[in-house]
Amino acid sequence: MINKTTLYFLLFFSTALFSQTTFFSSGTTWKYLDDGSDQGIAWYGVGFDDSSWGSGASELGYGDTQVTTVGYGPDSNNKYPTTYFRKTFNVADHTLFNNLAMEAIRDDGMVVYLNGVEVWKDNMAATFDYSTYATATVGGSGETTWITKSICSNLVTGNNVIAVEIHQRSATSSDISFDFKLTGNTSIPVAITRGPYLQTGTSTSVIVKWRTNTCTESIVNYGTTSGILTSNETDNSLQIDHEVKLTGLLPNTKYYYEIADGGGVYVSESLDMFIQTAPNVGEKQFFRAWILGDVGTANQDQRDVRDQYYNYVNTASTNPNQTDMMLFLGDNAYNDGTDTEYQAAVFDIYPDMLKKSVAWSTLGNHDGHSATSSSNPGASTGPYYDIFTFPTAAEAGGVSSGTEAYYSYDYGNIHFIVLESHQLYNDAAQIAWCTSDMQATTQDWIVAIFHHPPYTKGSHNSDSETQLVAMRNTFLPILEDNGVDLVLSGHSHSYERSYFINGHYGISSTFNSGTHTVGANGNGSGGSGVEYQKTETDTEGAVYITAGSSGKISGGSLNHNAMYASINELGSCILEIENDGATAQNLTVKFLNDSGNITDEFIINKTGFILSVADEVIKNKSISIYPVPTNTKISIALHDNENLENVKIYNTIGTLVFEGNEEVIDVAKFQSGRYLVSIKTDINQYYKSILVK
Repeated sequence: MINKTTLYFLLFFSTALFSQTTFFSSGTTWKYLDDGSDQGIAWYGVGFDDSSWGSGASELGYGDTQVTTVGYGPDSNNKYPTTYFRKTFNVADHTLFNNLAMEAIRDDGMVVYLNGVEVWKDNMAATFDYSTYATATVGGSGETTWITKSICSNLVTGNNVIAVEIHQRSATSSDISFDFKLTGNTSIPVAITRGPYLQTGTSTSVIVKWRTNTCTESIVNYGTTSGILTSNETDNSLQIDHEVKLTGLLPNTKYYYEIADGGGVYVSESLDMFIQTAPNVGEKQFFRAWILGDVGTANQDQRDVRDQYYNYVNTASTNPNQTDMMLFLGDNAYNDGTDTEYQAAVFDIYPDMLKKSVAWSTLGNHDGHSATSSSNPGASTGPYYDIFTFPTAAEAGGVSSGTEAYYSYDYGNIHFIVLESHQLYNDAAQIAWCTSDMQATTQDWIVAIFHHPPYTKGSHNSDSETQLVAMRNTFLPILEDNGVDLVLSGHSHSYERSYFINGHYGISSTFNSGTHTVGANGNGSGGSGVEYQKTETDTEGAVYITAGSSGKISGGSLNHNAMYASINELGSCILEIENDGATAQNLTVKFLNDSGNITDEFIINKTGFILSVADEVIKNKSISIYPVPTNTKISIALHDNENLENVKIYNTIGTLVFEGNEEVIDVAKFQSGRYLVSIKTDINQYYKSILVK
């Protein structure tokens, strides 16, 4: 029996253990500076003198429903890009607080500093200054929605300073707004709030990521036998967002795992939480990927699509319960790709699959709070890039890209190339890398992934929209010249499947089934389930899939001439590769709708598995470049009555090293390496990679 003294102690201890302290909330008074000056970096330090700044209660801003109105300068068409805010608050004993919960309203971009250290950045580029504008417009409900961030505490006893800079989207944007709350948490029991989920899986390694409600160590215990997890990887630094890389794993092997910290295990192992390492590169075996486009609605439609795939894979006649990877085609979290939206649309929807299947993705336009820098794509920033960890240095195969914006990886005998079509659709560095990567692979199958489809007449129109036209004109020739088999995109909220095609880079009305389809069945004869043929020496022919209906459907005319199937149904796609029973393999894609019916299906059958690569001459129907490799000069030969207008040569990081209109170009002074040649004629634009030795 518990006496009163013991009960009082337990209640007191429990209250202390779980208590929170609100340092300040909405409506508090802030110091602000709205004079258009560039304050550099000193302004967010603890010792900075802000006594001359204005002051007022939050919400602060202009052009909105703010409590305190701040200025934007004398010209409404040239508003100041940055407004500064500071708040000093006192902490009696900083050792009581393990982590901090921050909440903010910001319109548009925001950077937060605590005691002189940057702790939170939202809707801003990785590198910025006073003149930098926010990466996206915050509008509608986003202007009044509180966004959240938990951080490990760097409080001090005594005075502490929160400093915030708010950035406009443009000089003519109509409004800004800012409000903030800060809460300190004492030591609380560790609980997982996101994940675990798997990233960048290879035959010998994988990354495990997860989020906790408080700051703690990161430990993953793992082993090949359930109940005997004798291996572990430990990071003793205190984190809320955890990332642990397991290395030295055996290929094609299942590992069970659990999540722990210094206090013990808090996510126990289970038979449905495991890591299945990839086979050795080049190995041919059964493979299954789940393809999800534009999923991010976080609604029942999305759950229905999910449930039908779970039913399919659990009852599959071949390799049930096997999903080797998830492929997200972008727009994973509506409307803006914020961290909160990702939690609702990805982590709360797919926890059962994410903890056992590696997830890969491409950036969509609705992942808009993530910024890709064209000048420095390696510095891409935002929730998308924080959530996902993709290979940048060819650690999963392919050619090093130096950025998570575009990358490649190998799985068995498949090469996946992921492109960024939202902001880098005309980027010279991405074009050069894509060419090098495609020409370097010797894998049997090549699958390309990017968000904006080159062919669609769904909720978007590939005849007229900038990114779609650019991806078709710029990247399709590179992909097709190097033997791509399957191209996956989202963006249009429907399912569309092309014929088996090659060489069509125009609008829908210019598609000719007689000249642009490949093989006897290239025009789709045979209907759903049609089989297309490829060999090791005849690499032309690819199927283009628009699969953007995993979260919603939006109709459209659905009459693109290059498409065999155009279906306005909710659903997801299933990619399976397996032996055909003889000496070849079948690549099969199925569209599974939200009622559990497969309403479209096709097969690409490929015999032999060595893609032909010409060493002495590179051809593209209308042009030739020779000799390749070279160490002196290259010659450009034009065919089909085309006239040369311009030649540009870029190195592998996208720097222009030559421009002219000569058909013979001296490259003797070029450093050894691979270069991208851009050839513009009076009819078309071509891209080719050359090797200088």
